[in-house]
Amino acid sequence: MSSTPNNDSSVTHQQVTFDLRAFCKVILHVTKYPQNPVNGVLLREKRKSSEKDTGSRKFVIQDAIPVLHMSKYTTPMMEFALTQIEQYCKGSDMEVVGYYQANESLKDNQPDIVALRISEKLAESNPNLIVVMVNNDQLNSNLECAPFALYQVIEGKLRPKEARINLLPDEDGALSTVSALIQAKSYRQLIDFDNHLEDISLNYWVNPSLNDEIEQLSS
Repeated sequence: MSSTPNNDSSVTHQQVTFDLRAFCKVILHVTKYPQNPVNGVLLREKRKSSEKDTGSRKFVIQDAIPVLHMSKYTTPMMEFALTQIEQYCKGSDMEVVGYYQANESLKDNQPDIVALRISEKLAESNPNLIVVMVNNDQLNSNLECAPFALYQVIEGKLRPKEARINLLPDEDGALSTVSALIQAKSYRQLIDFDNHLEDISLNYWVNPSLNDEIEQLSS
């Protein structure tokens, strides 16, 4: 699947690959709060300084951290969450490589000023940051495709990114797994930063219970 239609087979676009854990968490975060705007960050293992991203290399997103569902427009809350996530990443040898957002309105799938400002901040550390907008109107309990549109910060604007989206372990397996999780209402287990503020014992960085269920379904 591709985030942007392309009829020229001679053009090779970058591949953005979502590991099953990352894909499921993004979808379940949005599914848990269908009436709210939600956002979060996307992670992968930190790469060695000698390894650089290129336009042709696979860009693998390995995990997702759900952040907000009540206060997307509250800058201090987002900054606080990002500070904690930065510390978590340092301790786990991970790095933030993406940002995802779903807007409140079912028909509004475009990035807004909030997405731009947060993405600009994150891009200061990673200029290759991927921005994922979730297409709300494609969400249901039996997904047929990854409901994502990809963007990148270019010259102070979020512009559509020419990239092919891949799902691991494979497209059918990822879609059937997340659909089964939705139907089982597993999104009730998902913890984001807003939930963490209500009960600081809840681990929104890792979501261990949900990770275990994803692994069990995929095995």
